Amino acid sequence: MSGEKSTDISRRQFLRLVGMATGGALLAACAPKPAAPTEAAAPTEAQAAEATEAPPTAEATTPPQPTEAKVEIVEIKYTYAGVVPRDLQMVQDAINKIIEPRISTRVILEPIDWGAFNDKVTMRFAAGEECGIVFTAPWINSYVQNVANGNLANLDDLLPSKAPGLWASMPKTTWEAARVMGHIYAVINQQIFPKPWGIEVRKDIGEKYSLDTASIKRWEDMVPFLAKVRDGEKITPEYWSKRTGGSGGDTYWMHQYWGIDPIDDSIGIVGIRAKDDKLQVLLTPQEPEYVQCMKLTKQLVDDGIIPRDLQTPDEADAAVRAGKYIYMHHVEKPGNAAEIKNKYGFDWISQNLTDPLILDTAGCTATMNGVCASCKKQENAVMILEQFNTDKDVYTLICRGIEGKHWVWVDKAKNLMGFPEGVNGENSGYNPNTDWMFGNQFNVAYRDPSQIGAWEATKKMNDTAMPSKALGFTFDRTPVKNEIAEVTAVNDEIGQPINDGQVEDVDSAINNYIGQLKAAGVDTIIKEMQKQLDAWKASK
Repeated sequence: MSGEKSTDISRRQFLRLVGMATGGALLAACAPKPAAPTEAAAPTEAQAAEATEAPPTAEATTPPQPTEAKVEIVEIKYTYAGVVPRDLQMVQDAINKIIEPRISTRVILEPIDWGAFNDKVTMRFAAGEECGIVFTAPWINSYVQNVANGNLANLDDLLPSKAPGLWASMPKTTWEAARVMGHIYAVINQQIFPKPWGIEVRKDIGEKYSLDTASIKRWEDMVPFLAKVRDGEKITPEYWSKRTGGSGGDTYWMHQYWGIDPIDDSIGIVGIRAKDDKLQVLLTPQEPEYVQCMKLTKQLVDDGIIPRDLQTPDEADAAVRAGKYIYMHHVEKPGNAAEIKNKYGFDWISQNLTDPLILDTAGCTATMNGVCASCKKQENAVMILEQFNTDKDVYTLICRGIEGKHWVWVDKAKNLMGFPEGVNGENSGYNPNTDWMFGNQFNVAYRDPSQIGAWEATKKMNDTAMPSKALGFTFDRTPVKNEIAEVTAVNDEIGQPINDGQVEDVDSAINNYIGQLKAAGVDTIIKEMQKQLDAWKASK
């Protein structure tokens, strides 16, 4: 269980799933495809006349003309989490119209439903299926676990040679955060790096019930307001989804909010205090902040503010659009209120509650795109990532769709776009609303006037956040992968109900949880992490 939505599930569960799998569509991810032959130009009249005359001598015979070589066109599948938009094929065709002549490569876009993404990708890897580019992160389709399992290709040489613009767009220190055991296995998507965890409140409800945002400093400060909304609107006001397939779900245990660097988000229950020069590894359920956090969640469930019967993330999103939830907590980056409005169709108040902001390795690598180790055309996959990250037209297409159909310029001079007349976030044929998933977010236009300047404000956040004492360290989980699998199973079975406020007594539930974690080998994980941290510190 993790504040950043850990995505590991039990290794035994995966083996059972894979054993039951009876096939599945094989990815056409990296298959080379010959281009259609080019039609020869029609001859001129003079050429035609010449062709009808017999040559006077054998020496004057015209030599045979060389035939034009066929250009091999490679197809690379890009697999990521998201709903399947109505106009996906149209957008894919528009992207390929730009990139195919440049790099002799086509991209095949494959969004997979959020609730199914983690399981499907994990099973494909386990089955050894060929794939192309895949979205990976600390919190879903775990980057570090993928590296440990050999699922991703080493990009050390390919990035400078096949994606020079992308390689030059970030400083060496940022790329260092992507290294695992000294190597880079995925591309960092440039966006906000620290995690300003905070609140999101529907603006009309905030105004109706006189929300004083200046008085909101911590999660618990929201309780009186939410109680008024519960009573006045006759709703359970807080969005809270359940984990499905090892991903999704909500929690108040956002590590950085509590001053913790989780080191490895996908483990979820170990870390260091970000200010700790000694880099002492903690079992976080033993810390007082964890107990405080879980008691708050339990209180909100008992008080009818957090729902007791949880929905999947997709179902919960639909409930927000229907007006059933009016409060959420998430990363409140500059310009976030406009993004939420675009997704849900209401105006929102967005406010950061995390102080100080922490810059950690997981934050720098929060959203990434890797190339599958099974991909037979890895250089072509990296060239696609170069296009996504350096060409604004290509990036705008995958993020926002086609100009005139899915978006229009509102004020090009201010880099401001909007929906065409009659189109909105609900009825648009293409509106992923996940710019951060596809590449360099600073290369896309603003959606709302309130966002203008957000890219500069985001860069300031990145530059002024407090670096964790472990920034740049990546945990090699290989020596303890069996223990991590066992601990993950305990997190899912015993930790998750505590996280969701679904236990009778928080103290006794946490004590049992700690005992089960220790039985699963968490102390071995802590010992190994401490050993690696100490060695990393000594090497600096």
